Amino acid sequence: MTAHFLVQLKGQFTALISITDFSGCEMMKRFITAALSAVLFATIFSWFFFVPSSQREPNVYYSSFSETFTLVIIYAGPVFFLVGLPLSIFIDKLDAKFNKDLKWTRYFFGLGLYSLAGILFGVVFLSLLNPNIYLEDVFSFSLCCFIASTIYYHLLLSVSKINLLFN
Repeated sequence: MTAHFLVQLKGQFTALISITDFSGCEMMKRFITAALSAVLFATIFSWFFFVPSSQREPNVYYSSFSETFTLVIIYAGPVFFLVGLPLSIFIDKLDAKFNKDLKWTRYFFGLGLYSLAGILFGVVFLSLLNPNIYLEDVFSFSLCCFIASTIYYHLLLSVSKINLLFN
């Protein structure tokens, strides 16, 4: 299975990322991981921003848990699939190329790469949307992207372990 991703940044830099090393099972594992990550991230995000009815101010609208969950799935779900999958493949190729040591060094190297990718995505995405954005907004959005990428990485490791058990 061969897939090619053409990446173009502001018309100045074009790169072709070719994915030939991954089997159908490997890609299915990544799709399952992306779906589970979107659901888990939406659940955590909705739980964190939920305000119980006993703490709500009168005459103020508060989103319900299901509303927040649905909106996060709608907006974050495609990002996991369209950005997370190609970045995950690229990061895993880098990891395999540069890191062949012990399991725990591979874990921390992968965690660092996935975390860095999440933070960089947050900074680049907000900078492209609005170049006049405040630093606090960039920090909070990058923190959310960091959490999302860390969730994806750990679920990918878990799905890989489960896959090894059944094969």
